[in-house]
Amino acid sequence: MRLADKVLHKFKNLSGDNKSVLTLVGGTTIAQTLSFLFSPITTRLFSPEVFGDLSVFTSITGIIGIVICLRYELSIVLPKDNDEGFSLLKLCYIFTIIVSGITGIIFLFGSEVIYEKFGAKNLAGYWYYVPLILLLTGIIQASNYWLTRTRMFKILSLNKVLPVIAVNLVSIVLGFMGYKNVGARLAAILVSNIINLVVLAKAIIPEFRGKKHENKYTYRNLIGRYKNYLVYDIWGALLNNLSWLIVPILMNYYYSSTAAGQYSIGMRVIQIPASIIGSSVAQVFLKNASEKLYNKNLYPYCISTIKKLFKYTAPVAIILFLFGKDIFSLIFGEKWSAAGVYTQILAPWAIVWFISSPISSIYTVKQKQNISLITSSLNLVTRVLSLYLGQKYGDDLLGLKLFSLSGICINGLSIYLCLRIAKKNDSVDG
Repeated sequence: MRLADKVLHKFKNLSGDNKSVLTLVGGTTIAQTLSFLFSPITTRLFSPEVFGDLSVFTSITGIIGIVICLRYELSIVLPKDNDEGFSLLKLCYIFTIIVSGITGIIFLFGSEVIYEKFGAKNLAGYWYYVPLILLLTGIIQASNYWLTRTRMFKILSLNKVLPVIAVNLVSIVLGFMGYKNVGARLAAILVSNIINLVVLAKAIIPEFRGKKHENKYTYRNLIGRYKNYLVYDIWGALLNNLSWLIVPILMNYYYSSTAAGQYSIGMRVIQIPASIIGSSVAQVFLKNASEKLYNKNLYPYCISTIKKLFKYTAPVAIILFLFGKDIFSLIFGEKWSAAGVYTQILAPWAIVWFISSPISSIYTVKQKQNISLITSSLNLVTRVLSLYLGQKYGDDLLGLKLFSLSGICINGLSIYLCLRIAKKNDSVDG
């Protein structure tokens, strides 16, 4: 039997869970490989300052984007009834239009003040990209959860690849044409989101035709039924993402746009394992954990997932810890050596964070968003304090070392709490 036939035979005999993960991992692996291959070109076409300004933009849209659907997108996978799940999808679209519209008005009149505060004046002339990207983000985000619910993992996998190709090709073409400012990068992001949406539309639009889904659930009832997402999860998610996305803003504000750019490239490399394996595992983990919740098999599932995640991330983190500076100088160019040093500092924390991220879905399936709110608050406070102390002593490396150390502690605590919740669920009294 040929090797290709053996691989195909093994894939057909995999469980549905493993097939789903492999399908998503396949798409994400291709996407991240392409992104990595394009990086040596884009880092030579665009300066660290441009990457710094871009990181401020993506931080702003990321912070708002996490609450664009008011976190109700997470509820799409939970109902047993597809009609209820589809009604939640439409509710998310409505929230997206409202939030992106309000944001557009704010940036229409206040973009100069906002970007000046963040030390990124170059972005002021591109205020309209914020509401446009947010609108597309919300629609894509909610649609992805519907595809997860209906197990359309092949489309999700494809949509991990095409936007990466688009954003890099458009950036490179514009760069070679002489457009090397942040506007060129923003245009590339917009194009990639549009392509993402077009692919999703082919799967989502048929759901609206005819009477495939009954309108037996009012939006008011749905909002009330899943209010924990609005009351607790939205704040926890906002704080969690703020603790992530505020870092490039603070790096830009406390140190320089160059430091912010170096950090953004460093984090991009650190997040490769999380993007390839972690995000795919997280999507499938959320769906399966909600099922294992009822058959009292949640704790063993968490343990097996943690072991897999550690096995995937540890080798990469060790290599980056030992040789980060040399790797970055060789691949991206000498001007990016600082990003390699940043990566060496953050590598130990990356292992713990990589495991914690998917496992924290336990807070969602067990409606324990209040605990997530606490851990997210701790993350935000310690990261801001770490970078502030680094700025006070004039040492960006000190700030990142404190960031890494505090992150190990807090993410480790989150893993412990999730395992306790899962174990209690599986007990007789759980």
